[in-house]
Amino acid sequence: MVQTNGLKKIVIIAGPTGSGKTALSLKCAQKLDCEIIGCDSMQIYRRMNIGTGKVPKSLQIVPHHMIDIVEPNDEFSVNEYVKQTSEIIDEITKRKKVPIIVGGTGLYIMGLVKGLDYAGAGKSNTIRNKYLKLLSETSPEYIHGILKNTDKESADRINPNDTKRIIRALEIFELTGIPKSQSFTASKPPLYDYAMIVLSPDRQILYANINNRVLEMIDEGLVEEVRSLQHYRNCQSMQAIGYKEILAYLNGDIKLDEAVERIQINSRHYAKRQLTYFRRADLQATMYENYIPENDDDNILSDIEKFIL
Repeated sequence: MVQTNGLKKIVIIAGPTGSGKTALSLKCAQKLDCEIIGCDSMQIYRRMNIGTGKVPKSLQIVPHHMIDIVEPNDEFSVNEYVKQTSEIIDEITKRKKVPIIVGGTGLYIMGLVKGLDYAGAGKSNTIRNKYLKLLSETSPEYIHGILKNTDKESADRINPNDTKRIIRALEIFELTGIPKSQSFTASKPPLYDYAMIVLSPDRQILYANINNRVLEMIDEGLVEEVRSLQHYRNCQSMQAIGYKEILAYLNGDIKLDEAVERIQINSRHYAKRQLTYFRRADLQATMYENYIPENDDDNILSDIEKFIL
């Protein structure tokens, strides 16, 4: 059974980095014969493997989608994610299977489930040129500060150097009067019949997992991976956690141990922001507080199986 009341069924397994999403999704996909769709704004990039936490073996165990689909210098938006993922969901459903959306990019999940009102906001060269002129006269930090005053949630998610997204968020606000972060179709029914699980391990366990994971990335060759991607250094993809810090090390700005510590700190802060987003988002999700795989996975899998059937 893959449709209810005309809505296609999807399962969403979300949570912060280091929470155990990959392992749980593989258990679920294998047990229930599902296919996995990635929901990670960095795993879309080819050759950015170690720093984004891709697990090559898992890609061979069950079919995966929306991973390794663009080059590090390509632009990719939430609109594009929703468009491509919706098409993949249709294809999987036609095969009488249920897709499992797995990842921690809350904006992608929200856009997929609720739709994007601001997609119809249009464009204004007048507004855009106004901010481009202001940018040339000031700095990225200055226009990022303007966004922070009008849409703090979006500003917190957008890198201060990502001026294109900053200006687009300001453009949306001026055109619609609604902050981009609130521009989802909250008043309309969801676009899918979905069951959403959010993994939230104990904070100390989560942070320990993150710290250990960063050390494993270094052992697996993160420095060499970033070195091979240095020609993309000015691309937005290389501002991702793990890449920007190693770039600073390769530039001679900091030592390796400091880069590692920065990755750990930034990853922990990101995990905290992810959890805050999922708790505040207008999504019907089951939060698994103090998540422990040995204690919770059987119950989660049982609930998902009941939902699918």
